[in-house]
Amino acid sequence: MSQPGLSIVIPTRNRAGKLRRCLDALAAQRADVAVQVVVVDDGSTDETEAVLEGHPEVETVRRPPGGRAAARNPGVERARAPLVLFVDDDVLVTDGLLQRHLDHHRRHPEEHEALIGLVTWAPELDITPHMLWLEDGGPLFSFNTIADPERVDWPHFCTANVSLKRSFLPSEHPFDEELQRCVDIELGYRLARRGMRLRYDARAVGHHLRVDTPDSTEKRMREVGRAMRRVHAKHPEIVEPPPPFTSLSHVKATLARPVGPVLRRLGSGALDERIYSYRAARGYAGGYAETDALMRNGGRRP
Repeated sequence: MSQPGLSIVIPTRNRAGKLRRCLDALAAQRADVAVQVVVVDDGSTDETEAVLEGHPEVETVRRPPGGRAAARNPGVERARAPLVLFVDDDVLVTDGLLQRHLDHHRRHPEEHEALIGLVTWAPELDITPHMLWLEDGGPLFSFNTIADPERVDWPHFCTANVSLKRSFLPSEHPFDEELQRCVDIELGYRLARRGMRLRYDARAVGHHLRVDTPDSTEKRMREVGRAMRRVHAKHPEIVEPPPPFTSLSHVKATLARPVGPVLRRLGSGALDERIYSYRAARGYAGGYAETDALMRNGGRRP
């Protein structure tokens, strides 16, 4: 079996429709690039198996459900290429993405080199003001805050569209399986400590098939807050307190549920964005405090 130039690792669970489109998009580029695609099925119960059977070129690892971090690790273990590209199952690679990752590593053969590509909303989606805010000012990817594409800070390490040398990963199981979220940030920090040079290519574009709402963002940010408290416990040197969230902010965030749609109809963009921020901050601070209390109480709820 010949060695591919690039191994693509995709974790998935119960997103058969999106996975099909993800694999179709990759298949459209496989004729030009020698790649190995590894999908780790994290205990799916939908039509995922049928989707994978429709792509016999894909190598499949099936495992009981254990979370996205646990799902990525067997994919890394199966990877045969010197380069590994992590892609999410709801991301559609666009023309040239695979080649741009390969070209980057040919230009920069040093082991510590890594490349992150742009992830943006799929044009086919109904992109709401909230989703626009998430990309530009909100807590999602934050590519707009990258000041120097040649030297990107480790918190931008994002496994929706990032490549690096397999030999630079700390082990065949690089992702912390104790975390349910923020596994890419945590790994990015450990890689940065080992000397990772992360660069950004805005032309290596992945189209995100996800739809977000203020409710889903607040829920996700609560999960992020829980995970980041555990990340901080593992790496206390990077601890940052949750953003200030006063009782007044709590009131504003609560009011955001009924008031937000009215403001959107009135075209009040600035107020809209503040409401999104309040709700995201409330979710993060609440999740962080909840896990902090659990950890201080020996894992028992106070």
